Amino acid sequence: MDLHFILSAAEEVVAKQNVLGTLGIDWKLFLAQLINFGIVLFAFWKWIVKPLGKTLTDRQNRIESGLKNAQYMDDEKKRFEEWKQQEMKKVRTEADHILRLTNDTANKIKQETIVEAQKQATGLVAQAKAMIESEKVQMLAEIKQDVATLVVAASEKILKSKLDQKKDHELITESIKDAS
Repeated sequence: MDLHFILSAAEEVVAKQNVLGTLGIDWKLFLAQLINFGIVLFAFWKWIVKPLGKTLTDRQNRIESGLKNAQYMDDEKKRFEEWKQQEMKKVRTEADHILRLTNDTANKIKQETIVEAQKQATGLVAQAKAMIESEKVQMLAEIKQDVATLVVAASEKILKSKLDQKKDHELITESIKDAS
């Protein structure tokens, strides 16, 4: 069997040589070219296709990552804008509330100041009235004293003689009673 196998393999080789020979192809040269092509293909694959494929894969990953980041940034920007709008509403509401409180407080202080000024004015008027009344009473007392003195002087002139002190005092007291 072995012999028969070898013969059939030899016949195949001869048949191939004949086929290759009829085409004008030298099988040894073809085999050498095939080996050279394999080496060139291996070198091309190892140093050109593989690094180029890696570079393209890396670039594709960076582009996809950039697109994901851009989408993420857009989403974050939208969320930030919504947050900003909500915060602006809160700040405006607080500012309006503070302004209302300030206006209310200012109005309250204004009213209190007006009331206090009115109280002070009323107090000053009452004090002035009391002072005027006191001065009036004092002036009336002084006028009565002056009138009594004038009456005594006039009486002295009329009588042309001075009465004693006791009578003088009685006359003054009586004149004061009459003047009141």
